Amino acid sequence: MRVFCVDEKHKLTAKGEVLVSVGEPDCVGNRYNPNMIEETPPLILCSTSRLARSLQLAHARSQIAAGVERWQPLNALTLKQWLDTVIQDALLCGEIATDQLPQRVLDATEERLLWERTIEASLAQEVLKDLFDTGGMASAAAEAHALMQGWGIQASTLLASDQLSAETRQFLHWREAFQNICNKENWLETVRYTDSQIAALAKGVGRLTVKYPKIHYAGFDRIDLQQQRLFDVLSAQGIRVERWQIAAIQRAEPMQIKLPDQEAECRAAVAWAAEQLQTNPEARLAIVVPELAALHERLENLLDDALHPAAIQASQAELPRCYDFSLGQALSAQPLVAMAMALLQLCGRRRRVTQEDFGHLLLNRYWSADMTEADARAQFDAQLRRKLPQTISLNRITSFAEHLATVPKLAANLHAAISLLDAQAKAALPSDWVAMLRQLLDALGWPGERSLSSHEFQAQQAFYEALDSLSRLDALLGQMSLANIVKHLTQSCREQIFQARTLGDPPLQILGLLEAPGQALDAVWVMGMNDHIWPPQPRPNPLLPANVQRNAGTPNADCQVQTEFAQAIHQRLIQSAPLLIFSWAEKEADRMLRISPLIANYPALTNEPAMALTLAEQCLPEQGFQPQMLDDHMAPLVTVGEHIPGGTGLLKAQAICPAWAYYQYRLGARKLETPVDGLDPSTRGNLVHMVLQKFWQGHDSAYLQAMDTEQRLVALEIAAVHALTEFNAERVQALPANFMLLEQQRLVYLVDAWLQLELTRPAPFSVEACEFQINLTIEGIQVRLFIDRIDALDDDSLVIIDYKTGARPDFKNWAEARIIEPQLPIYAALALTDHKVAAVCFARVKSEDHAFSGIANNADLLPKVYDINGSRKIFTEEAFPDWPAVLEHWRKSINAIAQEIKAGVAANRFADEADLKYCEVLPLLRLPERLLQMENSANS
Repeated sequence: MRVFCVDEKHKLTAKGEVLVSVGEPDCVGNRYNPNMIEETPPLILCSTSRLARSLQLAHARSQIAAGVERWQPLNALTLKQWLDTVIQDALLCGEIATDQLPQRVLDATEERLLWERTIEASLAQEVLKDLFDTGGMASAAAEAHALMQGWGIQASTLLASDQLSAETRQFLHWREAFQNICNKENWLETVRYTDSQIAALAKGVGRLTVKYPKIHYAGFDRIDLQQQRLFDVLSAQGIRVERWQIAAIQRAEPMQIKLPDQEAECRAAVAWAAEQLQTNPEARLAIVVPELAALHERLENLLDDALHPAAIQASQAELPRCYDFSLGQALSAQPLVAMAMALLQLCGRRRRVTQEDFGHLLLNRYWSADMTEADARAQFDAQLRRKLPQTISLNRITSFAEHLATVPKLAANLHAAISLLDAQAKAALPSDWVAMLRQLLDALGWPGERSLSSHEFQAQQAFYEALDSLSRLDALLGQMSLANIVKHLTQSCREQIFQARTLGDPPLQILGLLEAPGQALDAVWVMGMNDHIWPPQPRPNPLLPANVQRNAGTPNADCQVQTEFAQAIHQRLIQSAPLLIFSWAEKEADRMLRISPLIANYPALTNEPAMALTLAEQCLPEQGFQPQMLDDHMAPLVTVGEHIPGGTGLLKAQAICPAWAYYQYRLGARKLETPVDGLDPSTRGNLVHMVLQKFWQGHDSAYLQAMDTEQRLVALEIAAVHALTEFNAERVQALPANFMLLEQQRLVYLVDAWLQLELTRPAPFSVEACEFQINLTIEGIQVRLFIDRIDALDDDSLVIIDYKTGARPDFKNWAEARIIEPQLPIYAALALTDHKVAAVCFARVKSEDHAFSGIANNADLLPKVYDINGSRKIFTEEAFPDWPAVLEHWRKSINAIAQEIKAGVAANRFADEADLKYCEVLPLLRLPERLLQMENSANS
């Protein structure tokens, strides 16, 4: 017998020292006085375990309210729990022999796997078998089989149907094979095991008449033939079987309200609940949500913002809530479990690991030294992206970590996991893999350094249970690889719903539409009452004839079945509380919606509902919050001796957007590089620079003119080989020989096409320098410059060339006050002032688009590079009468930009957002917020 008592604060505790929750047995129950116990409560068979717990809590609450000190908990169980208990008791009492029971009762996962195995065997000879979704077909077959068993549909009826399809015929073959396997192995799936349990009860097993003079059932809005057969068996034995009725209430007429969209429904429901609880903290409330799985996260966030704003703090994330969701989330969605699955998946594909996947692991907790090495792991991620390709092996990552020695604990964990993998056979039984997976997680330091919270500990235990359940699958799966066992574990965690146990009895319940309240409530808000949601749309099983399903009245068979089902649930809802509000959305995106016919006749709520606000919205001026405005466009001055890296990139960023220059070059913010397999465009461009340098170094135009095609190609091949050899020697992971050969061919072809354009240059030249470095001071700012190439003409004047292998460079801004392509103007106007600069130009080295672009003192120096008179559309005669005027303009403009940097100008301003295309700190500029502020200013 189970006994409970209450202390002076009305908290449920077991008599004695042991704390128990409602529904748990009193471990010291033999100490109570039976005379103080109320009459034994009846047995209630519930549709869900949550309903059973809810009924138990309601019963306990009523006993507390009545002043009862000790009572028996309500005997509320699910149908499966009760049947299993009866059969187990009968087995212990000798009423049933062990050999009368199946060797195994398949759970949902095992049944699905057996269906998959059966279907795969039938498709083994199909040419396109890999295109079939065996998982989806197995789920449909399992559902069809359960419908046949639960609703009395015979195979002979299907075969006699005039609508027998090829799909149904195939399903019947699968079903026959499925049952043959079960019969051979003495297995039973849940639906047939329930049939066998009911048959045992019909034979008098369990002596039910003595134990249960009356049995109630609750939450069964739709009773199938199997359940009805059970109730008939109980009634035939003289047991009264009745529906459990919630205490009668005095209710007002339900109301309905139209809201703009689903978001407005969520906000209105949360605001309503907050108002009800503020008015009466003891009120019992419910928000009923048809699409609870999809709206779970949104409602949870709104409820926290409205009822528990302190939960935004990390230390308060798991504080007890005044609300409780009836539907949990997938176990795989729990961060700690998701990390365990990601680590095991990493081990399963250890030879091909993408940097995105491993970077995600590095930046998350729950494994290895996730606290003490957190910063070092972020730096390690950046190093990986810079040094290694996109796809690498786990061994290579481990070697790189050991080489850097910045993340010793991480390296040790990875090394330990690899050692385990190397010692493990490639294929093993699931039961063998269970121990191995635990060892792998331990080797990788899961679940991290920090002590687990209550929710995390519960999630860990649920994951261990899911992992241990794989041991039951040996007979179904046989020998399999690590990747496959991890795949099955992942699917199991996705299918398993996890909900952390809550403390106390929260006054606000968030329920799905199919869930029955376990007690009378004070008020209920029902969302989503649109006609496409309620009644639900028919969804007949595709493997059974539609007419057979309609005739049997199976769930989801047709509109009539769905309407009758919805009406039954609707009737339950309107009897659950004196205050009931139904809401529906007017539109979804651009689609207009309609009200459900089940609430169309209810009077409309006339009051405008309040809308719950997020914490961010509560801080808006419209809500009375007065923000403090700070003018933050000025950064600290550049101090004497302060080094600012960046070279011409610093000046370019300052000219485009001062905030960009400040964040990237003074604060050192950088975006993470995107690794690629092979070479990225920037690296390919650098190789082009290297080949041109090795070809031209110490040579002149006569050297090129004297070569024929074959000689030129040979010289380029030599230059390309030298460039690639030097480049490969500096890489952490050398490029393979075949890749090097392909890249060599590309470089030779590309640069040869460019040299053919150089052959058309009218003026003789000699190459004075390649990749020439200059240290320059501009307005006190130290700038290091690298000039790609300097050509000297016969009159000792210079042509400055900057290679471009990417986007077409724009030199039109050279006439503007803010020069956003300052590299060549800096070279001409500030870096080489002791020389006569005759031309500055970009050399676009790109397939099918080779060209010079820039400006020269003389129009006859470079192909299609005009002098100042030929560029009057850019350089007007009034502002730029001659070449020295252009150089002076460049000098003044660049000095002004440098003065801005020195003065600390860091405003977030720019002329054209397109100029920010290559900005590495774009998120820091907060462009969407800036646009919103501008729109608000324009509207005010």
